[in-house]
Amino acid sequence: MQRLSENISRSEELKNILKSHGFLRGSLFSIAIVDLKEREPKIFGVNLDEFIYPASVYKIFIGAETLRQIESGAHTLDEKVTVKAPNDVDKDARLFPGSTEPLLKADDEVSIDYLLNLMLTRSDNTASNCLIDLVGRENITTHIINANGWQGSDVTRKFLDRSKEDKKYRFSDTTQTCVRHIAEFFYLVEENKLISSFVSQKLKEYMLKWNREGRKGLSLVDYIFFYRKGGFLENNLYLPLYTSYYKKAGFAFDYAKNIGRLIKTIFTKGWAVIRWAHDAGVITGPNSKYVAVVFTMNKQINPAKKFPMEKLARVVFDYMEKN
Repeated sequence: MQRLSENISRSEELKNILKSHGFLRGSLFSIAIVDLKEREPKIFGVNLDEFIYPASVYKIFIGAETLRQIESGAHTLDEKVTVKAPNDVDKDARLFPGSTEPLLKADDEVSIDYLLNLMLTRSDNTASNCLIDLVGRENITTHIINANGWQGSDVTRKFLDRSKEDKKYRFSDTTQTCVRHIAEFFYLVEENKLISSFVSQKLKEYMLKWNREGRKGLSLVDYIFFYRKGGFLENNLYLPLYTSYYKKAGFAFDYAKNIGRLIKTIFTKGWAVIRWAHDAGVITGPNSKYVAVVFTMNKQINPAKKFPMEKLARVVFDYMEKN
């Protein structure tokens, strides 16, 4: 694709607005906007090219390659796939509040359409691992990432011990991407140019059904239309304390070890919780239409402190509605 050029003046304008609201303090923060109302859309934002762990947002690359292979005739949506260990990584249904579909487990036989739906609606990790194995990581990199100039973005299986990975990926870098690449992906989807109209429309169809209670992301009631892919991951050193507290055996040792780790980390690194909270999608408002991609990573001591995503959504929406 022809890469989107940056609107420098709007990048500076947005940066100043976000800075005045305190969004640029004390966190890793990137944002990309593409104003779809422009005759020749350009990209603008803050830290457009800063690579970061994207949590589940990267699953859009997997979805795109899967649909590309379906359109080419290599697979069909109705084709059955058997879930194989160790891909069955989701073990707790509480990961997906609001979803009525059961967890996938080893030896389940399901359709590719079902896997795509789970991956792009509730962000199912087992489904994503199965689809990576089905279509091949090299194909995702060649046909989706590199073909569109998104070099540096990468895909790995989710929540899988590296010792269980394929040999060539056991020591590979972690999954990463940047907001520029994700914004250009959604721009192509909206233009029906990501591979083809079929691939673009199917991706949009799945992402319109996003279903994760408590993960509102950039959602606002003011939107007329919003399809999206969110991403969230938390490393919380307080949680092992709760777990060990309720253990019937080994309580004293576990509790002492976990609280010791917590205190040491707080004093040496200054944090007890690392939280990645991302959202990406296409927003249509009464007077605006735009791609918005936000990546945040926060380190803090207070586990209740969260990035104010709804406040950010409001600031960006008001700005785009006025412009």
